[in-house]
Amino acid sequence: MIFVTADTHGEMERFEDKQLKKLKKGDTLVVLGDFGFVWNDSEKEKKNLAKLAKKPFTILFIDGLGDSFEVLGRYADCEYCCAKAKEIVKDKIYYIKRGEIAEIEGRKLLFFGGNDTYDPDIVESFDDPSVADFENCSANLEKAADSVDYILTHIPSGRINRFINLDSYATSETMDFFDLVAKDVEYTKWYFGCLHIDKYISPKVQAVYTDVYALWEEDKKGFFARMKK
Repeated sequence: MIFVTADTHGEMERFEDKQLKKLKKGDTLVVLGDFGFVWNDSEKEKKNLAKLAKKPFTILFIDGLGDSFEVLGRYADCEYCCAKAKEIVKDKIYYIKRGEIAEIEGRKLLFFGGNDTYDPDIVESFDDPSVADFENCSANLEKAADSVDYILTHIPSGRINRFINLDSYATSETMDFFDLVAKDVEYTKWYFGCLHIDKYISPKVQAVYTDVYALWEEDKKGFFARMKK
């Protein structure tokens, strides 16, 4: 099974959660940005990664504001399930690059990390998603005939962001790009992190934070089944 959570911020306690203890060998956990365990390359960080690598499941993550591209750059490039990636711990922990599509358990998953700094008081960062990232994503979607099973991002589309924050008109290049993806691409469901809430938005969109979601199991159960928990 494939599971998603978000924004673990380098907190080992998150991986002791009873929801994650149900994951077994062969399962995959995707962290939707702000993984936080690839930040300063310290000895403590290396020990924590080694501990995570002992978990029975595989960990994949995309980048948010709590992940260092400088440190990520020190890891070897590789391919994971047809997607361009960085190998953090062999066979156990991988960073999936922006705009890549991985094929896992017969499903196509579009990964796209990053968080634009659209606040005018924040200086633009070189880590922001770039035109090259958007072009890579578009090219991969074209190869997939503009159809994937799941979309996994750190930030939401602009339309969803404005829906959640009714008093905000904030947008960004990435959010604008995601609006186009939502319009042109066929997908079952879109999961995103970043907002630090677990919130059902619509049958096709879910905000993720500390909860753990089994992808197609959640879709099969539907909203009302989840509400009974």
